[in-house]
Amino acid sequence: MDTPSSLELIGRLALALALGAVLGLEREARYKAAGLRTHTLVSLGAALFTIAGAYAVVGDQNDPSRVAAQVVTGIGFIGAGAVMRSGVNVTGITTAATLWMAAAFGVAAAMGLYTVSIVAGVMTLLVVITFGPLKPYVMFRRSKRRFMVRYHAGRGTLESLFSSLEESGGRIMGVWTTKEEVEGQRLRQTTVEIRGIAEVDLAKVLSRLADRDEVEEVDQVGG
Repeated sequence: MDTPSSLELIGRLALALALGAVLGLEREARYKAAGLRTHTLVSLGAALFTIAGAYAVVGDQNDPSRVAAQVVTGIGFIGAGAVMRSGVNVTGITTAATLWMAAAFGVAAAMGLYTVSIVAGVMTLLVVITFGPLKPYVMFRRSKRRFMVRYHAGRGTLESLFSSLEESGGRIMGVWTTKEEVEGQRLRQTTVEIRGIAEVDLAKVLSRLADRDEVEEVDQVGG
């Protein structure tokens, strides 16, 4: 195997860095624990390991594919750290997958697959940006649902509700709120339209919501 010049190898490292950084920026914008620095370092590290295995070792021990396989194994430990479980909810799976892809970018760039690396980067970015919003529309069994909640204002009801819905995989499509005053107390009635959440998960969220002291009524009003 002909050894590329140092300048070309540095260019491969730079490409790996750039691809990892672009993917990391997307995760950073979504406030994920593994963001810009993590994805960039994973991609750069994978590239460096691959280059070292391919060009720094001579003789029978020179086997880039073996190094790439070890990179894939190693990235599993980092990806596992990005996955968190809270009750029945599991989060961080997409971030673990993007870390895996960042390592793949590094390996491909280090091998000199410039066009393939760039195209794969564009395809990955397209998936993580566009497929999430599309999910509620293609999951026919998780159709549109609507419910109403009456509550005393000023106690963080909606903030907690929206957080629980998003953690359960729901996407809020619309919110309508009206105000009223009963016996000198401020009450609000909010109707929420949501997609992408299973009926059993929505029932759990609404059950927890109904247990809050400031909530007077929770009722599903149709899909």
